[in-house]
Amino acid sequence: MSYKEPKVYHLLGILILIFSAFYAKADTLTGQAQFSATPRLCLIDAGDSICEIDIKLNWNVDTDQLVCIISNYPSLSRWCSDSINERSLQISVKTNKNIHFVLINKNNNKELADVLLKVTTTSETKVRRRYRNPWSLF
Repeated sequence: MSYKEPKVYHLLGILILIFSAFYAKADTLTGQAQFSATPRLCLIDAGDSICEIDIKLNWNVDTDQLVCIISNYPSLSRWCSDSINERSLQISVKTNKNIHFVLINKNNNKELADVLLKVTTTSETKVRRRYRNPWSLF
């Protein structure tokens, strides 16, 4: 055994502890609520500047509670449910930026879950560059 091996095992042990703590925290957050957007991605052409799409937001909360949805989209800055049986919301958006939706508890404004609608431009077809110069003889 060389002197470096115990340091490697010590480093691996620290990494295992960090990842296990991260996954334990993620499990507790996902146990509170499930929140999804369909679709989660909007593709626009490089020439187009606006993404026009209908989004369905779905949520499921472990305990019966009224929820609100807040976002950075100006037309839907805050929406709140009127019934604990409401589990989805259909909206139409027109944007050129990503939209972040956050599900919160209506009574105490505690964040339950979040989802991101990502707006991506399609890449233009690239013109293939010649690897040799036009004046090359070979």
